[in-house]
Amino acid sequence: MDVLKPDYTRFLGPESPDPVKTKYQPHARPIFSSPYGPFPPTPPDLNVHELCFPPQNPLPPDYPLFINAVTDERVTLHQFYHRVCALARVLQHDGPNPLKLDRSPVDDKEDGEIMGLFSRNHIHYPMLAHACFRSEIVFGGISPSSTPYELWWVLRKMQITSFVCHETLLHVFEEALKLGSGEGDKGSNLRLVLDPHKVIVLSDNPELDTVSGYPTVESLVRMGSKLPEIPRRLHGGNKLCFLFQSSGTSGLPKAMMICHKNAVHTAMQGMITATQSARFAGVEPLQPQRVLGVVPAYHSYGMILWILRVNLQQLTNVMLPKWDVELALRSIQKYKLTMLPLVPPLVRQLAQSPLTAKYDLSSVTTCSSGSAYLPSDVAYQLAEKLPQGASHPIPSGYGLSEAASIASPAAPGIFGLPESKPGTIGFLLPGMDARVVDPDTLKDVSKGQKGELWTRGNVVTPGYFKDPKATADIFSEPGWLRTGDLVMRDEDDRIIYLDRLKEMIKVKGLQVAATEVEDTLLDHPEGFVRDACVAGIDNGRGDGSLFVRAWVVLSAEGKKQPDEAVARKLKEHVESRLSRHKWLTGGIEIVDAIPRTPSGKMLRREMRDMYYARLKEKSKL
Repeated sequence: MDVLKPDYTRFLGPESPDPVKTKYQPHARPIFSSPYGPFPPTPPDLNVHELCFPPQNPLPPDYPLFINAVTDERVTLHQFYHRVCALARVLQHDGPNPLKLDRSPVDDKEDGEIMGLFSRNHIHYPMLAHACFRSEIVFGGISPSSTPYELWWVLRKMQITSFVCHETLLHVFEEALKLGSGEGDKGSNLRLVLDPHKVIVLSDNPELDTVSGYPTVESLVRMGSKLPEIPRRLHGGNKLCFLFQSSGTSGLPKAMMICHKNAVHTAMQGMITATQSARFAGVEPLQPQRVLGVVPAYHSYGMILWILRVNLQQLTNVMLPKWDVELALRSIQKYKLTMLPLVPPLVRQLAQSPLTAKYDLSSVTTCSSGSAYLPSDVAYQLAEKLPQGASHPIPSGYGLSEAASIASPAAPGIFGLPESKPGTIGFLLPGMDARVVDPDTLKDVSKGQKGELWTRGNVVTPGYFKDPKATADIFSEPGWLRTGDLVMRDEDDRIIYLDRLKEMIKVKGLQVAATEVEDTLLDHPEGFVRDACVAGIDNGRGDGSLFVRAWVVLSAEGKKQPDEAVARKLKEHVESRLSRHKWLTGGIEIVDAIPRTPSGKMLRREMRDMYYARLKEKSKL
């Protein structure tokens, strides 16, 4: 198949539009599609590892693939591939199988081997993932910031049977095991099925064979390098590939299923858009890039960046074990990084940090944001500090765990498309269809009206693992994923993001978008606010209406004035800009920080819970 060719033309199918000559025609029909057209044809049983490393293609010339930003330790592309092959020989259930692994399930109707990956960003994390692809072991990425209870919950939700744990997180894992099998837990009927004999440690010391009695990843790579390679046909397609941990912004996390077909097409989307954008600009597509590696690898965004695109383009990824603003800036300068894929809190930190001016950022050609809503002011602030300048604000893409990449701003002019300014999430990505639907009536709304975004395409999940009720909730109609996001489709078929439906605040029958109020607070002319969270709180009247309450983190400028004065000025600013039902009737509270997931999603629920807990304590006095 063409998709396995060794050059960029693999990402162009017979129906791919010409980026210069083809002009996208917006329309008023309920279902609209990507200006990039459909995906190129792919083999129905393709395994994502073979998309990245087609068996008939020789490896390209070697280059550094992953670099540890702290230690400068490096893994080249050739080393990566040979290490993946070695580890896969050990993990194959039908090989020598020293770990006694079972066959993995093809879907959630079966039981079988599911390997948990519990680590911060690490230069060998992508190798673990590709070894699982190659050995057809299903794995689940787990947030390294999990508490023992959260880890215990996810181990059960994902039905993890084997486990890879970074050595610094062993204490969390051991505490999680003490919580037992889950008998008597009313929150889930899934029990802990982890086999303690199938635990592997990812150590930063490559010389170690064991840590705390567990074999290390390196010892298994060494073992596999001595085993013969037995040629075998890899299977993919609709088979289960890996599990995502959902963000848990509205309750404890769920496990999201991703099949090989989802992973293959998610990987291809970025390659198609990059190829078409280069052709539009008249330059050679998919030129080498050097990338800042800070987005978490366990997350859907990080999975795309560090795992699904290996060898699809020459990318040298400089990995940060955790976020550190000065380490990031130093890495940009030292390695002359060209691409900065970020999440909104990191965009804001880089935009507002005085350290940014002390480093040479002239190598940066691309900066983008994803995973959560990016306020317009921040998109312009960071762009001002980069070579692109404020005339090219940081674009923000859109996706979900359930469909990792759905929409993104396009290069202005490509397919005749207009610019997507901050506040929009751009146009549908390759292979995607969408509708905007009234969430109550489930009827399509007209252009320019608010509604829930529904989408379909090969990147959309089959559903939640062993949770048919939750799956049914996101598929009201077969094939159409309900995103839970309130959007508007404009006259050019751009998508304008408004808010999470669950975060819409109902005030006397009128809807208030929390993000609109947050943006207004962040946009105060005196720059008082560094971060803001807005949510609805009970008005105490029992009529279902809510008060709008804000929690703000002050900037250095805001801290110069008394809290009462700042709160008063912020309240007056909101009232001068917004309609009465959007006013802060629930008050303003100054806090030290706004809780967020590692990927940047704001945890409004936690702010509400803390507020109600304080009220409850006061009522006891």
